[in-house]
Amino acid sequence: MNKKLITALIVALAVPFGVHAADNVNIFVNGSPLSAGGFIVSDTTYIPLRAVSEALGADVSWDEGTRSVYVESDEDTVTAQVIADASESVVAIVGNYKSDYITGTASDYNELTAHGSGVVIKSGGIILTNAHVVSDIENITVVFCDGESYAGQVQYIDKDSDLAVVKVGRLGLKPITFASQGDVFAGQSVIAIGTPLSLSMRNSASKGIISGTDVSVSSAYYPLLQTDAAINGGNSGGPLLNMKGQLIGINSSKYAGTGIEGLAFSIPLDTINYVLAQFEQNGKVLRPDLGVTLENSWEARIGLPTKKGVTVKSSSSQELAAGDEITQINGVDVHSVVDYNKALRDTYSSGSVNVVYTRNGTQMSADIVPSII
Repeated sequence: MNKKLITALIVALAVPFGVHAADNVNIFVNGSPLSAGGFIVSDTTYIPLRAVSEALGADVSWDEGTRSVYVESDEDTVTAQVIADASESVVAIVGNYKSDYITGTASDYNELTAHGSGVVIKSGGIILTNAHVVSDIENITVVFCDGESYAGQVQYIDKDSDLAVVKVGRLGLKPITFASQGDVFAGQSVIAIGTPLSLSMRNSASKGIISGTDVSVSSAYYPLLQTDAAINGGNSGGPLLNMKGQLIGINSSKYAGTGIEGLAFSIPLDTINYVLAQFEQNGKVLRPDLGVTLENSWEARIGLPTKKGVTVKSSSSQELAAGDEITQINGVDVHSVVDYNKALRDTYSSGSVNVVYTRNGTQMSADIVPSII
Protein backbone atom coordinates (compact mmCIF):
# COMPACT_ATOMS: atom_id res chain seq x y z
CA MET A 1 0.00 0.00 0.00
CA ASN A 2 1.32 3.47 -0.87
CA LYS A 3 2.01 5.73 2.05
CA LYS A 4 0.18 9.04 2.11
CA LEU A 5 2.26 12.01 3.16
CA ILE A 6 0.39 14.40 5.43
CA THR A 7 2.01 17.70 6.33
CA ALA A 8 2.33 18.42 10.03
CA LEU A 9 0.92 21.90 9.43
CA ILE A 10 -2.59 20.43 9.47
CA VAL A 11 -2.43 19.23 13.05
CA ALA A 12 -0.09 19.51 16.01
CA LEU A 13 1.76 16.59 17.54
CA ALA A 14 2.33 18.45 20.82
CA VAL A 15 0.82 21.48 22.48
CA PRO A 16 3.22 24.42 22.00
CA PHE A 17 4.44 26.53 24.90
CA GLY A 18 2.12 29.36 25.82
CA VAL A 19 -1.22 27.70 25.11
CA HIS A 20 -3.40 27.90 28.22
CA ALA A 21 -5.60 25.14 29.63
CA ALA A 22 -8.62 27.31 28.93
CA ASP A 23 -7.95 26.77 25.24
CA ASN A 24 -8.29 22.98 25.52
CA VAL A 25 -10.74 21.40 23.06
CA ASN A 26 -12.45 18.09 23.82
CA ILE A 27 -12.14 15.57 21.00
CA PHE A 28 -14.61 12.78 20.26
CA VAL A 29 -13.89 10.09 17.67
CA ASN A 30 -17.02 8.18 16.64
CA GLY A 31 -18.63 9.30 19.87
CA SER A 32 -15.78 8.23 22.17
CA PRO A 33 -13.73 10.90 23.97
CA LEU A 34 -9.95 11.05 23.61
CA SER A 35 -7.75 11.60 26.63
CA ALA A 36 -5.64 13.97 24.50
CA GLY A 37 -7.24 17.33 23.81
CA GLY A 38 -6.84 19.94 21.11
CA PHE A 39 -6.38 23.67 21.30
CA ILE A 40 -7.22 26.84 19.43
CA VAL A 41 -4.74 29.38 18.12
CA SER A 42 -5.92 32.42 16.14
CA ASP A 43 -9.33 30.84 15.48
CA THR A 44 -7.70 27.68 14.11
CA THR A 45 -8.35 24.37 15.88
CA TYR A 46 -5.39 22.00 16.24
CA ILE A 47 -5.87 18.34 17.13
CA PRO A 48 -3.35 15.60 18.07
CA LEU A 49 -2.66 13.68 14.89
CA ARG A 50 -1.50 10.43 16.45
CA ALA A 51 -4.32 10.13 18.97
CA VAL A 52 -7.06 10.84 16.42
CA SER A 53 -5.61 8.66 13.69
CA GLU A 54 -5.00 5.70 15.99
CA ALA A 55 -8.52 6.04 17.38
CA LEU A 56 -9.68 5.56 13.78
CA GLY A 57 -7.59 2.41 13.47
CA ALA A 58 -4.69 3.91 11.52
CA ASP A 59 -0.95 3.54 12.08
CA VAL A 60 0.99 6.79 12.49
CA SER A 61 4.76 7.19 12.04
CA TRP A 62 7.18 10.12 12.07
CA ASP A 63 10.17 10.45 9.74
CA GLU A 64 12.65 12.80 11.41
CA GLY A 65 14.86 13.00 8.30
CA THR A 66 12.13 14.42 6.09
CA ARG A 67 10.03 15.78 8.98
CA SER A 68 7.03 13.98 7.58
CA VAL A 69 4.05 12.27 9.20
CA TYR A 70 2.79 9.03 7.65
CA VAL A 71 -0.76 7.84 8.33
CA GLU A 72 -1.58 4.35 7.09
CA SER A 73 -5.00 2.77 7.17
CA ASP A 74 -6.93 0.21 5.17
CA GLU A 75 -10.52 -0.99 4.94
CA ASP A 76 -9.89 -4.10 7.02
CA THR A 77 -8.40 -2.06 9.85
CA VAL A 78 -11.34 0.36 9.87
CA THR A 79 -13.87 -2.49 9.79
CA ALA A 80 -12.18 -4.31 12.67
CA GLN A 81 -12.09 -1.10 14.73
CA VAL A 82 -15.80 -0.42 14.17
CA ILE A 83 -16.73 -3.95 15.23
CA ALA A 84 -14.49 -3.83 18.32
CA ASP A 85 -15.82 -0.43 19.41
CA ALA A 86 -19.50 -1.25 18.82
CA SER A 87 -19.51 -4.75 20.33
CA GLU A 88 -19.68 -3.37 23.88
CA SER A 89 -23.08 -1.94 22.97
CA VAL A 90 -24.53 -5.07 21.33
CA VAL A 91 -26.39 -7.72 23.31
CA ALA A 92 -28.12 -11.05 22.84
CA ILE A 93 -31.70 -11.37 24.12
CA VAL A 94 -32.92 -14.82 25.19
CA GLY A 95 -36.23 -16.06 26.55
CA ASN A 96 -38.73 -18.88 26.79
CA TYR A 97 -41.75 -18.94 24.56
CA LYS A 98 -44.87 -17.98 26.49
CA SER A 99 -46.95 -20.95 27.57
CA ASP A 100 -49.80 -19.97 25.24
CA TYR A 101 -47.44 -19.80 22.27
CA ILE A 102 -46.27 -23.42 22.09
CA THR A 103 -47.43 -23.80 18.49
CA GLY A 104 -46.13 -23.01 15.05
CA THR A 105 -42.80 -21.24 15.34
CA ALA A 106 -41.91 -22.74 18.68
CA SER A 107 -42.24 -26.26 17.33
CA ASP A 108 -39.49 -25.49 14.83
CA TYR A 109 -36.96 -25.47 17.68
CA ASN A 110 -35.57 -28.41 19.66
CA GLU A 111 -35.89 -26.31 22.79
CA LEU A 112 -38.75 -23.96 23.58
CA THR A 113 -36.52 -20.90 23.66
CA ALA A 114 -35.90 -18.04 21.28
CA HIS A 115 -33.20 -15.44 20.96
CA GLY A 116 -32.47 -12.23 19.13
CA SER A 117 -30.24 -9.20 19.43
CA GLY A 118 -30.36 -5.66 20.78
CA VAL A 119 -28.29 -2.54 21.18
CA VAL A 120 -27.69 -0.27 24.17
CA ILE A 121 -29.08 3.23 23.63
CA LYS A 122 -28.76 4.61 27.17
CA SER A 123 -26.08 3.89 29.75
CA GLY A 124 -28.65 3.20 32.47
CA GLY A 125 -29.61 -0.19 31.05
CA ILE A 126 -31.90 0.82 28.16
CA ILE A 127 -31.76 -1.48 25.13
CA LEU A 128 -33.45 -1.16 21.74
CA THR A 129 -34.58 -4.27 19.87
CA ASN A 130 -37.35 -5.55 17.59
CA ALA A 131 -40.86 -6.01 18.94
CA HIS A 132 -40.99 -9.47 17.37
CA VAL A 133 -37.89 -10.50 19.37
CA VAL A 134 -39.60 -9.99 22.75
CA SER A 135 -43.35 -10.05 22.08
CA ASP A 136 -43.79 -13.81 22.44
CA ILE A 137 -41.19 -14.66 25.10
CA GLU A 138 -40.92 -14.44 28.88
CA ASN A 139 -38.12 -14.81 31.41
CA ILE A 140 -36.03 -12.48 29.26
CA THR A 141 -32.27 -12.61 29.76
CA VAL A 142 -29.90 -10.06 28.21
CA VAL A 143 -26.36 -11.27 27.55
CA PHE A 144 -23.54 -8.74 27.08
CA CYS A 145 -20.34 -9.14 25.08
CA ASP A 146 -18.38 -9.79 28.29
CA GLY A 147 -20.60 -12.81 29.02
CA GLU A 148 -22.46 -11.14 31.89
CA SER A 149 -26.22 -11.72 31.82
CA TYR A 150 -29.08 -9.78 33.42
CA ALA A 151 -32.83 -10.19 33.64
CA GLY A 152 -34.63 -7.95 31.18
CA GLN A 153 -38.03 -6.31 31.32
CA VAL A 154 -39.95 -5.03 28.29
CA GLN A 155 -40.47 -1.34 28.99
CA TYR A 156 -42.18 -0.30 25.75
CA ILE A 157 -43.31 -2.17 22.64
CA ASP A 158 -44.83 -1.18 19.30
CA LYS A 159 -45.64 -4.03 16.96
CA ASP A 160 -46.51 -1.84 13.97
CA SER A 161 -43.02 -0.35 13.77
CA ASP A 162 -41.51 -3.61 15.13
CA LEU A 163 -39.55 -1.80 17.84
CA ALA A 164 -39.31 -2.40 21.57
CA VAL A 165 -37.28 -1.16 24.53
CA VAL A 166 -35.94 -3.55 27.18
CA LYS A 167 -34.50 -2.42 30.52
CA VAL A 168 -31.88 -4.26 32.58
CA GLY A 169 -30.43 -3.53 36.02
CA ARG A 170 -26.92 -2.74 34.85
CA LEU A 171 -25.51 0.78 34.89
CA GLY A 172 -22.52 2.34 33.17
CA LEU A 173 -23.22 0.75 29.80
CA LYS A 174 -21.77 2.12 26.57
CA PRO A 175 -24.62 3.45 24.40
CA ILE A 176 -24.35 3.29 20.63
CA THR A 177 -23.97 6.63 18.84
CA PHE A 178 -26.78 7.57 16.45
CA ALA A 179 -25.93 8.82 12.97
CA SER A 180 -27.72 11.81 11.48
CA GLN A 181 -30.88 10.85 9.59
CA GLY A 182 -29.63 12.42 6.37
CA ASP A 183 -26.31 10.56 6.41
CA VAL A 184 -27.63 7.33 4.87
CA PHE A 185 -27.39 6.63 1.14
CA ALA A 186 -27.42 3.77 -1.36
CA GLY A 187 -23.97 2.27 -1.84
CA GLN A 188 -22.84 3.17 1.68
CA SER A 189 -20.76 0.49 3.42
CA VAL A 190 -22.43 -0.93 6.52
CA ILE A 191 -21.82 -3.52 9.24
CA ALA A 192 -24.47 -5.67 10.94
CA ILE A 193 -23.78 -7.12 14.39
CA GLY A 194 -25.92 -9.66 16.21
CA THR A 195 -26.46 -13.24 17.29
CA PRO A 196 -27.35 -15.34 14.23
CA LEU A 197 -28.70 -18.87 14.68
CA SER A 198 -26.90 -19.73 17.93
CA LEU A 199 -25.80 -17.98 21.11
CA SER A 200 -22.31 -19.31 20.43
CA MET A 201 -22.23 -16.80 17.55
CA ARG A 202 -22.92 -13.85 19.85
CA ASN A 203 -21.74 -10.51 18.40
CA SER A 204 -21.06 -11.95 14.96
CA ALA A 205 -20.54 -9.29 12.31
CA SER A 206 -21.25 -9.12 8.60
CA LYS A 207 -20.50 -6.40 6.08
CA GLY A 208 -22.29 -5.08 3.03
CA ILE A 209 -23.78 -1.95 1.55
CA ILE A 210 -27.04 -0.07 1.67
CA SER A 211 -28.83 -1.47 -1.39
CA GLY A 212 -31.76 0.93 -1.17
CA THR A 213 -33.39 3.52 1.07
CA ASP A 214 -37.07 4.25 1.63
CA VAL A 215 -38.00 0.75 0.44
CA SER A 216 -41.64 -0.33 0.73
CA VAL A 217 -42.16 -3.94 1.81
CA SER A 218 -45.70 -5.30 2.03
CA SER A 219 -45.16 -6.70 5.53
CA ALA A 220 -43.74 -3.42 6.90
CA TYR A 221 -45.74 -0.50 8.30
CA TYR A 222 -43.11 2.13 7.37
CA PRO A 223 -40.34 2.25 4.71
CA LEU A 224 -37.17 0.25 5.38
CA LEU A 225 -33.49 0.25 4.52
CA GLN A 226 -32.41 -2.58 2.23
CA THR A 227 -28.95 -4.10 2.71
CA ASP A 228 -26.99 -7.05 1.40
CA ALA A 229 -25.18 -7.49 4.73
CA ALA A 230 -25.90 -11.04 5.92
CA ILE A 231 -28.80 -11.05 8.40
CA ASN A 232 -30.12 -14.37 9.70
CA GLY A 233 -32.40 -15.67 12.43
CA GLY A 234 -31.19 -14.17 15.72
CA ASN A 235 -29.79 -11.01 14.10
CA SER A 236 -33.16 -9.32 14.57
CA GLY A 237 -32.91 -6.29 16.84
CA GLY A 238 -29.18 -5.83 16.32
CA PRO A 239 -27.62 -2.66 14.94
CA LEU A 240 -26.81 -1.73 11.36
CA LEU A 241 -23.80 0.60 11.54
CA ASN A 242 -22.02 2.96 9.18
CA MET A 243 -18.24 2.92 8.94
CA LYS A 244 -18.04 5.47 11.75
CA GLY A 245 -19.64 2.92 14.07
CA GLN A 246 -22.85 4.94 14.25
CA LEU A 247 -26.33 3.43 14.30
CA ILE A 248 -28.28 3.84 11.06
CA GLY A 249 -30.82 1.04 11.48
CA ILE A 250 -32.17 -1.88 13.49
CA ASN A 251 -31.97 -5.17 11.59
CA SER A 252 -35.42 -6.69 11.31
CA SER A 253 -36.08 -9.09 8.44
CA LYS A 254 -34.94 -10.71 5.23
CA TYR A 255 -36.29 -12.49 2.17
CA ALA A 256 -35.30 -16.14 2.09
CA GLY A 257 -35.78 -18.84 -0.50
CA THR A 258 -34.17 -20.66 -3.37
CA GLY A 259 -32.33 -18.21 -5.58
CA ILE A 260 -32.77 -15.29 -3.15
CA GLU A 261 -29.60 -13.77 -1.73
CA GLY A 262 -28.65 -10.53 -0.05
CA LEU A 263 -32.16 -9.17 0.57
CA ALA A 264 -32.27 -8.00 4.16
CA PHE A 265 -34.03 -5.05 5.75
CA SER A 266 -33.45 -2.66 8.65
CA ILE A 267 -35.67 -0.11 10.37
CA PRO A 268 -34.24 3.35 9.58
CA LEU A 269 -33.45 6.23 11.91
CA ASP A 270 -36.50 8.34 11.11
CA THR A 271 -38.76 5.55 12.37
CA ILE A 272 -36.47 4.77 15.33
CA ASN A 273 -36.35 8.40 16.47
CA TYR A 274 -40.11 8.84 16.05
CA VAL A 275 -40.96 5.71 18.02
CA LEU A 276 -38.48 6.43 20.83
CA ALA A 277 -39.88 9.95 21.18
CA GLN A 278 -43.42 8.54 21.37
CA PHE A 279 -42.33 5.99 23.99
CA GLU A 280 -40.84 8.73 26.17
CA GLN A 281 -43.79 11.11 25.75
CA ASN A 282 -46.73 8.71 25.86
CA GLY A 283 -45.48 5.33 26.97
CA LYS A 284 -46.60 3.96 23.62
CA VAL A 285 -46.97 5.09 20.02
CA LEU A 286 -50.14 7.12 19.48
CA ARG A 287 -51.30 7.18 15.85
CA PRO A 288 -54.02 9.14 14.06
CA ASP A 289 -56.71 6.87 12.60
CA LEU A 290 -59.01 8.06 9.81
CA GLY A 291 -61.33 5.08 10.17
CA VAL A 292 -60.48 3.43 6.85
CA THR A 293 -58.95 0.21 5.60
CA LEU A 294 -56.85 0.57 2.48
CA GLU A 295 -55.45 -1.44 -0.40
CA ASN A 296 -52.64 -0.76 -2.86
CA SER A 297 -53.04 -0.45 -6.59
CA TRP A 298 -51.83 -3.47 -8.58
CA GLU A 299 -48.80 -1.42 -9.62
CA ALA A 300 -47.85 -0.69 -6.02
CA ARG A 301 -48.35 -4.34 -5.08
CA ILE A 302 -45.69 -5.47 -7.57
CA GLY A 303 -43.43 -2.46 -7.02
CA LEU A 304 -44.03 -0.54 -10.23
CA PRO A 305 -43.76 3.26 -10.09
CA THR A 306 -47.24 4.71 -10.10
CA LYS A 307 -49.07 7.98 -9.65
CA LYS A 308 -52.15 6.22 -8.33
CA GLY A 309 -53.15 6.62 -4.72
CA VAL A 310 -54.48 4.03 -2.27
CA THR A 311 -58.05 2.80 -2.44
CA VAL A 312 -60.46 2.81 0.50
CA LYS A 313 -61.77 -0.75 1.01
CA SER A 314 -64.06 0.08 3.92
CA SER A 315 -64.75 3.18 5.98
CA SER A 316 -66.36 4.28 9.22
CA SER A 317 -65.56 7.90 8.34
CA GLN A 318 -68.32 10.33 7.42
CA GLU A 319 -66.08 11.95 4.80
CA LEU A 320 -64.54 8.93 3.05
CA ALA A 321 -66.33 6.03 1.37
CA ALA A 322 -65.36 2.66 -0.04
CA GLY A 323 -63.90 3.11 -3.51
CA ASP A 324 -62.38 6.55 -2.84
CA GLU A 325 -58.76 6.86 -3.95
CA ILE A 326 -56.62 8.83 -1.47
CA THR A 327 -53.80 10.67 -3.24
CA GLN A 328 -52.53 13.14 -0.63
CA ILE A 329 -52.21 13.40 3.14
CA ASN A 330 -51.47 16.93 4.43
CA GLY A 331 -49.98 17.84 1.06
CA VAL A 332 -47.80 14.72 0.78
CA ASP A 333 -48.43 12.44 -2.21
CA VAL A 334 -49.22 8.83 -1.27
CA HIS A 335 -48.94 5.92 -3.70
CA SER A 336 -48.98 2.98 -1.29
CA VAL A 337 -50.22 2.07 2.16
CA VAL A 338 -46.64 2.48 3.44
CA ASP A 339 -46.60 6.02 1.98
CA TYR A 340 -49.91 6.73 3.70
CA ASN A 341 -48.63 5.54 7.09
CA LYS A 342 -45.41 7.53 6.72
CA ALA A 343 -47.27 10.70 5.66
CA LEU A 344 -49.51 10.54 8.74
CA ARG A 345 -46.48 9.91 10.95
CA ASP A 346 -44.45 12.79 9.55
CA THR A 347 -47.15 15.46 9.15
CA TYR A 348 -49.71 15.01 11.92
CA SER A 349 -49.31 16.58 15.35
CA SER A 350 -52.83 17.64 16.32
CA GLY A 351 -56.14 18.86 14.93
CA SER A 352 -57.37 17.64 11.56
CA VAL A 353 -55.79 15.81 8.63
CA ASN A 354 -56.25 17.21 5.14
CA VAL A 355 -57.07 14.39 2.75
CA VAL A 356 -57.17 14.78 -1.03
CA TYR A 357 -59.03 11.95 -2.75
CA THR A 358 -60.80 11.05 -5.98
CA ARG A 359 -64.41 9.86 -6.06
CA ASN A 360 -66.01 8.80 -9.34
CA GLY A 361 -63.37 10.71 -11.29
CA THR A 362 -63.78 13.94 -9.30
CA GLN A 363 -61.00 15.24 -7.07
CA MET A 364 -62.21 16.21 -3.61
CA SER A 365 -60.69 17.35 -0.33
CA ALA A 366 -61.71 17.00 3.30
CA ASP A 367 -60.31 17.98 6.68
CA ILE A 368 -60.84 14.99 8.93
CA VAL A 369 -60.35 14.92 12.69
CA PRO A 370 -58.82 11.50 13.38
CA SER A 371 -59.26 9.33 16.40
CA ILE A 372 -56.00 8.60 18.23
CA ILE A 373 -55.21 4.95 18.79
